Amino acid sequence: MPKRLKVITAASEVTPLAQTGGLAEVAGSLPLAFADLGVESAVIMPGYSAALARKDVVDAGIDLVVGEAEGRLYRGKLSEDVPVWLIRCDRYFARDGLYEAGGEAYPDNIDRFAFFSRAAVQALGKLGGAPPDIVLANDWQTGLMMPYLLLEGPDAPKGVFVIHNQGFLGLAPQEKKGVLGLPESFYGLDGLEYFGLLSLLKAGIVYSRTLVTVSPTYAKEIQTPEFGHGLDGLLREHSFKLHGILNGVDYNVWNPESDPSIPFPYVSENLEGKARCRASFMNMAGLSDTPGSPLFVMVSRLTAQKGISLVVEAAQDMLDNLDARIAVLGTGDAWSQTQLKELADANPGRMWLKLDFSASLSHLMMAAADFVMVPSTYEPCGLAQLYALRYGAVPVVRSIGGLNDTVRDFAGRSPDGRWDNGFKFLAFNRNAFYRAVRRATELYRQDGGAVFSQMCSNNMLENFSWKTSALSYYSLFLNIVKSA
Repeated sequence: MPKRLKVITAASEVTPLAQTGGLAEVAGSLPLAFADLGVESAVIMPGYSAALARKDVVDAGIDLVVGEAEGRLYRGKLSEDVPVWLIRCDRYFARDGLYEAGGEAYPDNIDRFAFFSRAAVQALGKLGGAPPDIVLANDWQTGLMMPYLLLEGPDAPKGVFVIHNQGFLGLAPQEKKGVLGLPESFYGLDGLEYFGLLSLLKAGIVYSRTLVTVSPTYAKEIQTPEFGHGLDGLLREHSFKLHGILNGVDYNVWNPESDPSIPFPYVSENLEGKARCRASFMNMAGLSDTPGSPLFVMVSRLTAQKGISLVVEAAQDMLDNLDARIAVLGTGDAWSQTQLKELADANPGRMWLKLDFSASLSHLMMAAADFVMVPSTYEPCGLAQLYALRYGAVPVVRSIGGLNDTVRDFAGRSPDGRWDNGFKFLAFNRNAFYRAVRRATELYRQDGGAVFSQMCSNNMLENFSWKTSALSYYSLFLNIVKSA
């Protein structure tokens, strides 16, 4: 009988235990999809105070020592089949924020995640049963796991590294070599060195057995100077092991037919519940619901990467010339928050802003939205457009990264008979974005909204479940194990 594949996913955040963004949703969903394929799946993450306080998290009684820092293993679960191992170290993780406080990154983040990576590798043989075949490590916070695994020898688990966002390099000064604890040969130009600094993301790229990023288009983009953040040459060198696999959606969580966060459920064959969700949200937000006025929603981190500047530049014309309504949910940098607040204050009843993160409200806004805006400067995969599709909204996106892979620009029916599912623009400027918004608005009003309603219904049938993504990962894992 073939050996059952054993995979442990390492991440700095995992929903529902700790979350600041999309990484947590991936790390909380993909291991469940692995288990559905018959993989022996588990997760390992830092033991943040809030996560350790959960009733289902218990002390596993296993100590870990990394240099002068001491840790201890705790155990929780994503499901009955998928355990979560948490590494407690109050010195590093007993804090209110995961990475920052008051908008400022913790100055010892490199120390914190170097400790986590070393402790996680140390823990692999102490989790019960045989060590895993594969360690799936995510983003710069776990990049050091790749060289640490190599140092364990040829019988150690094989490292697969996932780049979720090439823009976060995990940079450290040369003085941190002692903290990282690698042999000197690992710090050269062919290793961690990055323009006089050290990059933990680069550690993951160089020393992984296989490299993955979260969409096929982004896998190509990060090999160019525009999106490579100084590592495009390195990624071209390692392109032989680079794969683009789209993230997925957990349709147990994002399902308008059963979502507890929305007041009126609905299905693709009948959008009456969606119309009622829209009316409920418009009333709550104090937005005037004029017939023919489309609702454009943005649920996002409010940062430059997410294209906030385009929304700021186009918003007044959207409100005045297109008679649109705009609703934005999120937190971010001071400039973005200030500009959006000024617009919302100047346009009561037409624009609504909430500077907060709320999972339940984000679900309601997807259900209410006619259009969901994702005008990012770059977007490795993107989840907002996938949620929009499932909730019968139409994405308006920049045609880069995973947005390009998942949204088909509306121009009638596609050659294969499927409806196109959104609106795209390429040039990162206000005019290109506004033209896409204007085209979307024209469709909204065409034939009394009949064409738009058909698109919304068809969008709900798009399938971006984790099963497809998990199968692609599984194929990679099998190839690694067979070639070991």
